Amino acid sequence: MTVLDKGVIHKYRCLSEMLADPALIGKLRALFERRYTLVELLGWVHERLKWDNGEMERHNHPLEILAYGRGRCGEFSILFTAVCLAHGYRARIILDMSDHVWSEIWDKRTNRWVHVDPSESRIDDPLMYERDWKKTLVNVYAFENGKMEQVTKNYKVDQA
Repeated sequence: MTVLDKGVIHKYRCLSEMLADPALIGKLRALFERRYTLVELLGWVHERLKWDNGEMERHNHPLEILAYGRGRCGEFSILFTAVCLAHGYRARIILDMSDHVWSEIWDKRTNRWVHVDPSESRIDDPLMYERDWKKTLVNVYAFENGKMEQVTKNYKVDQA
């Protein structure tokens, strides 16, 4: 692992701890009048956040992301993961070290993590990156409340 990798890993560990902060969760929960489903939360995020591939200020705090109203995969995933946590879902942020970020939500019924790509509005399609984007995934990590797990195998066609 390179020094840069360690810095990025540290950033996402800290980010995942911030997303689990009860004060933040309370502020985000207050934005909703009822508990939303995952599909409703995806819609809510897309109503408030517009994709921007141009020059833009990047944000890592969900409330700053909401205020700015624009983002890329990182902002979409941070905001989505945060509002899922505010709704009582167990959620974690997923980092593909090559260039993408998405989320996973724990499904109690099936006892497994479910892939959600908030920027693409895709649920439970973990092979989309290799199949549709033709990516070669090497290092994919899940971050939940400061803990990190290597999850690359969950996103590889030959190992899924």
